[in-house]
Amino acid sequence: MMIPSDIKCLFQEHGTEVILETGDVLFRQGDASDSVYYVISGSLTVYVTDVHADPHLLNSVGAGELVGELGAITQQSRSATVIAVSHVVLSCISMIKLRTFLAHTLPLVENMTLTNREHVISADRARIQFGKTYQQMQKRLASLGEEKEQLQELLRLREELEAMVVHDLRNPLNTIMMVLSLLERMKDQVNDPEGFMHLSKLAGGAAQRMNQLIATLLDIARLEAGKLVLNIKEFDLSTLLANVIEMEQPMAKGDVKIVHQILPGLMVKADRDVLGRVIANLLENALKFAPPSSKIEITAQLLDHQAVCINVTDAGPGVPPEERERIFEKFTQVKDAAHEKRGGTGLGLTFCRMAVEAHGGSIQVDAGPAGAGSCFSLQIPQE
Repeated sequence: MMIPSDIKCLFQEHGTEVILETGDVLFRQGDASDSVYYVISGSLTVYVTDVHADPHLLNSVGAGELVGELGAITQQSRSATVIAVSHVVLSCISMIKLRTFLAHTLPLVENMTLTNREHVISADRARIQFGKTYQQMQKRLASLGEEKEQLQELLRLREELEAMVVHDLRNPLNTIMMVLSLLERMKDQVNDPEGFMHLSKLAGGAAQRMNQLIATLLDIARLEAGKLVLNIKEFDLSTLLANVIEMEQPMAKGDVKIVHQILPGLMVKADRDVLGRVIANLLENALKFAPPSSKIEITAQLLDHQAVCINVTDAGPGVPPEERERIFEKFTQVKDAAHEKRGGTGLGLTFCRMAVEAHGGSIQVDAGPAGAGSCFSLQIPQE
């Protein structure tokens, strides 16, 4: 609302110029009411702060309007905070001067009262709107709370179903593995012993991979629930790596070699079995993508006696930068031509990340030397 011309003239004749820049505070809620301001140009916002809520936008004040006139009438502290939202030019008259002018000019008092009435009505409208918005927010929060409980219940049921299915898979799988073991003893009773053993080994390998997958699913479930208890002990890392390489090397195709450059006697503190499975998973992942006659290299070093760093580097197609965080998520695989038809469930790297983080460490993947291949790097604290 534009103020009457006599009030405007009063500020033009007797006021002192005040200039604010964007973000400047003219006065704060609770400050003493020492002046009244007339806005010559620019715009300001008025905020009210409640003890139990964040500041709420009450209204805005533009050119041709008064600011702080309520204090002139009530002689009370500032009821709101006023902040400039642009370059603002104001004219200021002190409370003492203004009261002197008001005492001698009845029309001026009437005009000031009418102006203040409009501001009070505007503030009341804002209060009503704020109340409606607050009620809507409360209803929305209640609705979100119910949705959260439903999602948590669905998640719990999914985890229970997953655990039940995994356990139910293990029983028939153990039976299959036992039967295959018994059949191997009957190789001399068949017409083609070599063919029989070849098929038996294929079936046994498939069963073993299924067993490893089930073990990974169970361990991920335990890690997510915080129920996997780590058996932290000190051991020789080079011995562990030699054992893992011996187990994984037969899976290599096309003369791919797995080598490690670790001096004997590098002692680390970790869960030996869990760390061994992490390295085995990283090697199996590298073997999937390693080109024929290439090399997969494992290195390790102790960083200032505070953490052990283990790197597994291959010469495969590498992981695109935009996929390097996502591949550690459950059931995730890299989607590009270089990684097509490689198989896998997308659980191995998830287990690696969760197992390393359970040790208080971290794991990441970067490009290999000279930007080729992949280098998976994990660090495990030793303090």
